[in-house]
Amino acid sequence: MWQPKKHKRPRSLKRHLLLIFFGISIPAVLITTFFLYSASLENRNRLARSAKSNLQMFSSAMNSQMQAVESYMLDLSLRNEKFRRLGEQESGVQAYLDAYEIEQGFHSVLTANETLMGMVLYSAPNNIYVGGYGILCGPVREQIQRKLSIEADLTSLNTIRALNTADWYVKTIDQRLYLLRSVSYHRVYLTTVIDLNQVFEDTIQNYGMSGEILVYNGDDELLIGNPELDLRDEIRWDANGYGTVTCQGDRMLAVYVRTQALDVYYLLPYSEMDASATGGWQVLTVVVTLLLLLAIPFMLYYMEQVVFKPMGALVDTMERIGRGELSARPSEAYNNAEFAQVNETFNRMIAQITQLKIDSYEHQLEAQRSEMAALKLQIRPHFILNCLKNVYGLAQTGAVEDIQTMIVLLSRYLRYILSYTRDTITLREELTQCRNYAELSSVGQPTPVEFCCDIDNALMEVELPTISLLTLVENSIKHGRVNDRPLRICITGRLLKSDEGEIVNLSVADNGCGFSEKELHQFNQENFPVQEGAHIGLMNVVRRLRLQYGDKTAIAFANGRNGGARIEWFIPLQNPRADKEGAV
Repeated sequence: MWQPKKHKRPRSLKRHLLLIFFGISIPAVLITTFFLYSASLENRNRLARSAKSNLQMFSSAMNSQMQAVESYMLDLSLRNEKFRRLGEQESGVQAYLDAYEIEQGFHSVLTANETLMGMVLYSAPNNIYVGGYGILCGPVREQIQRKLSIEADLTSLNTIRALNTADWYVKTIDQRLYLLRSVSYHRVYLTTVIDLNQVFEDTIQNYGMSGEILVYNGDDELLIGNPELDLRDEIRWDANGYGTVTCQGDRMLAVYVRTQALDVYYLLPYSEMDASATGGWQVLTVVVTLLLLLAIPFMLYYMEQVVFKPMGALVDTMERIGRGELSARPSEAYNNAEFAQVNETFNRMIAQITQLKIDSYEHQLEAQRSEMAALKLQIRPHFILNCLKNVYGLAQTGAVEDIQTMIVLLSRYLRYILSYTRDTITLREELTQCRNYAELSSVGQPTPVEFCCDIDNALMEVELPTISLLTLVENSIKHGRVNDRPLRICITGRLLKSDEGEIVNLSVADNGCGFSEKELHQFNQENFPVQEGAHIGLMNVVRRLRLQYGDKTAIAFANGRNGGARIEWFIPLQNPRADKEGAV
């Protein structure tokens, strides 16, 4: 018996690995985590400050322009004599000249305030309206249509009756949103128009804002923006006035301002890390990376000596043993306790392989015998219960003579079942029991079962698994009866010759209703799939044949040309019990 060499107790491999990873990984992880968190926080705050500043610049510019135009409108309505004259009926020429002169002043206001789209003056007593417009976006035809739509709406009777002259208000005209401010004097109305779609879709780009804009009115109704980003209630605000929200898996920064009657939210996508982080952190990252790179060669050399070299020697020994060199042993003197223990255990395993092979083979034979016995115990109650049910049926009809005959036949069957302890039986004895069962099943029936045999004489002493043919006959009688003709069961046996030796071909056929397509597909699979409580007898026959003969047997289920079921199997002519005993 091989005895391992005694060495001084080596240090644990686990200790080596812990020293390596604790010495390098923990500081690196701590530094990297701190850096990532700090860089992410700084990057987020920088982006939020920039977004907030841009939004405030836009809001401040828009508020200034709106206040300027509001002052202009109030001053015009209160102090301009021409404006006040338009509130009274006057000659058409004078009214037109007054309106034209007022309209000339619109251009300077619109030029100085690019947020404004236009201004519309309407004198109801004189039925005169004039308008001035700034720079409009889009095709010329679309610009003209927008002007006409605005003037038609602001000079309509319904609009004038509901005109809001107290503050800025939002109105939809021809499917576009506008922010309006109106003043009036004696039925003279002056309205300033801001195209919200144009302001928030085009003008806002001048402030470097590439994110998503959401605009709400005083009733918290979303006026402009993607409805899928309407997540105001989910925004988490911090003490600096910045917010974060998650939309469809993406992180977004949120800032907010209020402009007149509008609430404006700006959502900007951002990632936790950005390549544009501050320079100091970049320097720190480079230093940490260089230190880790310098440590890698030393770590690899240490791992090579402590882990990889001993492991390579052990693997080489295992490969040699796998090629059949059972005397091979590792030559490496291991310095790790784990490798030394594995080496010692592995050598003990090799020393026991031969004995384990023998024990494994014997255990396999014993397991097959146990499984065969269990299958036989499962079959016996199956047959006996079917026979007892037939006796019960005859007793109900009062057929005493049939009962006596059936009891005699049943006693022969039970004597056969209860007295046999062998795994196999000769074909001659099995056929006798099949004929006995056919007679047993005919007792008390209007049409007896016709039973016939066509067997080569040379096969009569062939050994078969006990109750195998009998199970197939019982299955034909149970499932093959039809009302229009008597059931006929025929067992045939032929001796076939092949290159691998002589083969016994046995078949059980009937003239009944045959198998369904589903059953044929199920039965002819390599692994017989049986539902609980169904086809137990057939499954046992197939299983016992495969246990008895292994891959030397073949079973096929089919329907005959003229109808009826046909079960056919092929087994070698040799006695399987003698073969197994010789192998052991």
